[in-house]
Amino acid sequence: MRILIFSDSHLYLPVDEKKLEFLKKIIKSSDRVIINGDFYDSYMIKFDEFINSRWNELFPLLKSKKAIYIYGNHDARKSSDKRSELFSEIQAERYKIKTPTRTFIFEHGQKTRVTADVSHNIEWKYLHMAIVIGHFMRGLMVLLFGKLFLWLRFSYRNNNSKKRIAKMYGPAENEVYVIGHNHWGEVDLKNNFAASGAILYGYAQYLTIEDGVITLHEGWYK
Repeated sequence: MRILIFSDSHLYLPVDEKKLEFLKKIIKSSDRVIINGDFYDSYMIKFDEFINSRWNELFPLLKSKKAIYIYGNHDARKSSDKRSELFSEIQAERYKIKTPTRTFIFEHGQKTRVTADVSHNIEWKYLHMAIVIGHFMRGLMVLLFGKLFLWLRFSYRNNNSKKRIAKMYGPAENEVYVIGHNHWGEVDLKNNFAASGAILYGYAQYLTIEDGVITLHEGWYK
């Protein structure tokens, strides 16, 4: 069985046709899907708009793969309703899969790196403005500097998350904590850690698990 894990696609309007087709392709190539948070971006689009947009072309594909939906900080449980069942079989804050060799524990990751939207009660309109500007600036920097910018901007975040996971959870030797949130993919089994990266700005990182082996995949989709 091939399990696909992706996160931080931050879907909003207008629909990015290349991202839509890329997501269709990787979902179709899997047997099961775990959406590890920040599937859509509630600071950019209302849940009702998301459900009724062309992003809903993904929904029957995800349902056919019995998708598990982990809530993130940009798509928290409070932002959605029962219509999450249109694209997922299970909705949770945390999910666990056991294989003969390892146990994989999925959380979005906001507990391992606390962000302002979680720690402060900031009004939606100000978060919306900040995130619009942030997406624009990051997209521009990717156009100028490519993957190098993404690595410089996001990769360090995983180090902080590894330390917090070790302190908060004290994982057993055969446990792997799989998070999103940090926007940089990595597999570090020595530290019981994996990160599913993001699908943003024309660059995609995602994970697969096959026969208990977790693998990072990455590449351009623009």
